[in-house]
Order: sequence, then structure tokens, then C-alpha cells
Amino acid sequence: MLLLLHKQQMHNCYFQIYLLMRNILLLPVVLIFLSSCKTRPNSSRDNDAFDPNKMYKLQLNPAAGSSYYYDITNESEMEVEVGDKKTGNETKTSTGLVFKINKDSTGDLLFTMQYDKLHFYSKTGDTKTDVDAANAATSIDPVEKTLGMVKNTSLLATISPTGEIKNISGYKELGDKIIAGFAPADVSGKATAQLQWEKQVGNGMIKNNMYQLFKIFPDSMVHLRDSWKLASRQEGEVSLVVKSTFTLKAINNDIAIISVTGNITSDNEDSENSHVTTDLQGEQEGEFQMETKTGMLMNCNMKATINGTIKVMGSDVPVTIKTKLKMNGHKL
Repeated sequence: MLLLLHKQQMHNCYFQIYLLMRNILLLPVVLIFLSSCKTRPNSSRDNDAFDPNKMYKLQLNPAAGSSYYYDITNESEMEVEVGDKKTGNETKTSTGLVFKINKDSTGDLLFTMQYDKLHFYSKTGDTKTDVDAANAATSIDPVEKTLGMVKNTSLLATISPTGEIKNISGYKELGDKIIAGFAPADVSGKATAQLQWEKQVGNGMIKNNMYQLFKIFPDSMVHLRDSWKLASRQEGEVSLVVKSTFTLKAINNDIAIISVTGNITSDNEDSENSHVTTDLQGEQEGEFQMETKTGMLMNCNMKATINGTIKVMGSDVPVTIKTKLKMNGHKL
């Protein structure tokens, strides 16, 4: 996503596919995301017993002034076939994210977000990339410097108690800082980078991650073992439609254990504007641990497999993608 700013690399067919799929590989929260301390729903006598008359209201209700920290790891493997040659790519991103929470006069929640760490590693054949925002102050690598800018910028999200993302601000100002680094005469480069930044970062990574963290709540009270369905569209250079089914498996010490399964399909609604046509299908599954009193996630484990083709330079290129997403969170 950040590497889109380097136009000279766009002529490499594999790298172009990698950029197009980057929003899929960072499925981020946002978004999200279980470690070995995962609670087993049937392993504790503190589980709430199934009661057909007892119902639970799951929604966002963290206390104003509270703060939460999330340690998120994304791992992905991608294989593309160009001609008779198969090329593989592995990536791993490690991020730390701090949320400071307040409420506005309407009852909506105000999440001030700031990255505590940003570390990206990838391997394609014998070529390795390893960039870390922690090195930004002394680095000459433009991507590493960009990560440093992201780390030092605060974003503000307005979210309803039902998890609706009403507004996210701050990423435009960050994009302006990065675009300012272009040579004044490079008008075309600036325009291209601005468009890609808005789509990949604003409407892509940031909004997608936020949806993954918060678009999980039912629209009414639920019993244990009840299920509810939600659909979302993840925007980016390649857009996806995700239809998910959530099930409240257990309540353990005021922690809700929620499983999720889902189908992923490509959405070519904007293909005329992006000049990219895809035919992708996949499945995802995972489990969440959520504080019942606040609606804040404590742990999450997600994995997805996507197969299909992307039309690149007039040819249908087969693509296989596997992702894993782990998150540990705690209240500060």
C-alpha cells in the first residue's frame, strides 16, 4: 500500500498484483486479531449456563477516559502464476495500536488512535524487505520514513454504540505530509500518489481495519448459541464483499466467546474506474473474545483463504492467498 508511491516498480507484473492485493493481506484491524491464552468455552465452571430465557446485549460501551492497547500480527502467503512460472510471497506485519476513548454529546464514541509500532517484513524469492517505523529518524529508506510519519500521527474515529463507523479524520493530513515530499514539478506523481493514498489508506486499510474491529455487533439482544449475519464491503484497489455469520458460543467471566465464519467474493462495481477486474472467492473463520460490559475486543484469531484470478495487463493471472490475523488487547 505505501509502496504505491514508488511508480517505477509498477512495471513489474508480480509486484503490481502484490499492490492490488495488499488490502486483502492486511485484513487490518483493524483489523484484528488468539494467542495461546485463548479461552476454551467448555473448560471453565465459570461459563454461564445455557438459559433460553436469558438474553445479552452486546454493544460498544467503554467508559469515557479509558484506553486500550492492541498488539496485532498479520501473516500472509500469496502465490501467483504468470505464464508457466509460479512466484510466492510471504509477508508479516506487526503493529501496536493505542485507543483513547471519549464520548460526544450524542452518545457516540470518539476513538483517538495512534500506532505505537509498525514493522513490515516481506520475502519474494530471494528478495527481502524489512522496514520498521522505529528506525525512521535515522533511515534513508522512504518507506521507513513514511511509516514513521504514520506512527507519529493521531487519527480520530467516531463510532456508534452499534459499531457503525461514522467518520474517520486525520489520514488526509498525513497524506498531505507525504505528498509534500514529492518534487514540486512532479505534478503527475503527486496526483497519482494522492489518489492511491486516499483509496488504499483512507478508504482501504484504515476503514477496513475499523470495520473488522467493530462491525461485529448484533442489532438486537441475543441468547447463548444465537447467530446473526452481517455483510461489509472492503474497499481498495481490489474491493471485496464479506458476508459473515457470528455465533455467541459462551459467556466466561464476563467475556463473550464469539465464533465467525464467512464467504468472501470480489466486487467489481468500480472496475471501470480502477481498470482492474477480479474473480475471487474465499472463506474465513475465527473467534473473538469480547468484554460483555464494554464491547471491546480482548483477543481475536482469524484466518482466510482466497482463490481466483486478477486481470493484469490483459491476462487472467491465477492467485491464491492465505492469511492469518492475531490480536491481543488489554485495558491500560
